[in-house]
Amino acid sequence: MKKIILSVIISVTFFANLFAQDMCNRVYDEKSQTDILVGICTRDGLLSCAFAEDYNIEYPAYKPVDSIVAQLKDLIGGLKCVIVLGTWCGDSKEQVPRFFKIIDQTGVSFGKLQLYCVDRQKEAAGMEIKTTYNIEKVPTFIFFRDDTEIGRIIETPKTTLEKDLLDIILGK
Repeated sequence: MKKIILSVIISVTFFANLFAQDMCNRVYDEKSQTDILVGICTRDGLLSCAFAEDYNIEYPAYKPVDSIVAQLKDLIGGLKCVIVLGTWCGDSKEQVPRFFKIIDQTGVSFGKLQLYCVDRQKEAAGMEIKTTYNIEKVPTFIFFRDDTEIGRIIETPKTTLEKDLLDIILGK
């Protein structure tokens, strides 16, 4: 019995490490002279690189409008969100932490949240992010309901991130 349990633990660890290697890949960016993330990523992954410096400033500094956050609480639960960002990009460094602050304040998680980090050409090796999601600028926040795109916020919001998100959800 001990051998079976040990085999299961080893197998799970092996496969977890195998799949984890495909996430939060670091590549050297000549222009910024630092590592950037490329490919599928996680929130924790964003906090494991130079992006964290800006995140840790922007996240606590941002003050979303409470009345809009309260409205979002009842509306975001079933949505899917895809965020395409560049860890090298100033707008990504500003808007992505703000987005997480808004979501955290609602206390509700998206049905599904996917983060894709891209290089300066808006690409990630082995992935068709640029063409699949029609990415021209980053960050791009794309929102889906029942696998149908309902709207996107590109680069910077028109008003505030939380207001633009509310407008998208309400179909305005």
